[in-house]
Amino acid sequence: MNIAADRLPEQLVRGLAPLYVVTGDEPLAAQEAGDAIRAAARAAGHTERTVHVVQGKFNWQGLFASGDTLSLFAERRLAEIRIPSGKPGVDGAKALEAYAGKLPADTLTLVSLPELDWKTRQSRWFAALAQAGVVVEAKTVERAALPGWIERRLAKQGLTAERDALAFLADQVEGNLLAAQQEIDKLALLLPPGKVTRADVERAVVDVSRLEADALADALYAGDAARFARILTDLRDSGEAVPAILWQAASAVQTLVRLKLAVSRGDSLAVLLRALWGRDKQRAPQIERALHRLDLARIERALALAARADRQAKGLDRLGDPWDTLLELGRTLAAPTKTGIAHGH
Repeated sequence: MNIAADRLPEQLVRGLAPLYVVTGDEPLAAQEAGDAIRAAARAAGHTERTVHVVQGKFNWQGLFASGDTLSLFAERRLAEIRIPSGKPGVDGAKALEAYAGKLPADTLTLVSLPELDWKTRQSRWFAALAQAGVVVEAKTVERAALPGWIERRLAKQGLTAERDALAFLADQVEGNLLAAQQEIDKLALLLPPGKVTRADVERAVVDVSRLEADALADALYAGDAARFARILTDLRDSGEAVPAILWQAASAVQTLVRLKLAVSRGDSLAVLLRALWGRDKQRAPQIERALHRLDLARIERALALAARADRQAKGLDRLGDPWDTLLELGRTLAAPTKTGIAHGH
């Protein structure tokens, strides 16, 4: 069975297949499909997880060995097979065909592949995988369908956009779904639930504090707490509203969280960095250094502070001041004063 990535939730509700193949060149669609399958597997009791990343001289026999032996403490397992190149080789092709022909008991298998050419799709190993389970196509959303895609995502945030607002936003992101989702997250942060006009979108996309806000993100990625504090103070004193500033800080932290989690799952950092959009694409070297410097726990603490600042700005949390919370966020991501790099994922 072949389904588009946006139809996957419906399929998962109907019942888990024993095997899923996620293939395509759209990073957000592939990431969300994989996350949805993992979440459904956990909910169904697949509590033990093994990950096999196929690169170099991969031991295909290890794939079968891990499938034959279940932990005493876990009745069900999630087995992930990631083939970043999309080319398993001669031995791998035979192994995958055999694996698909006799899937291990009590195991849900997730195979991750890039976009495949027509010849690879005609191969025996891919046909065997497709026959044994569900192929999820993580493809780019066509320009004509993009406003509808954005509209559905906005609806999940309680927002309803006018037609020309959707068209304007679709033109701005140029088919990049990660960029589109960033703009949707921004609108959800800046606006109350309800209607979204084109003027709202233009104000959000073309931020009046672009230069200083960009510098704010630069300081966060660099871990320069002193510079972050100076910029934040200048923005506050010039009368800027918290939500617009919070968006810039939260967006930087969310980028770090998303990439850190993806790398921990075995995704290629180089590929992820190439998929960045807008100013973040230009900041790729800074972001890469920040990912090496920070562990996931510290980035998640910063994300929790961004959420607290949001609640404070909206009056939902009356303890503390959102500007102080933003300062704490900057300190949380600050570079250590002593030499040392955090490698944890």
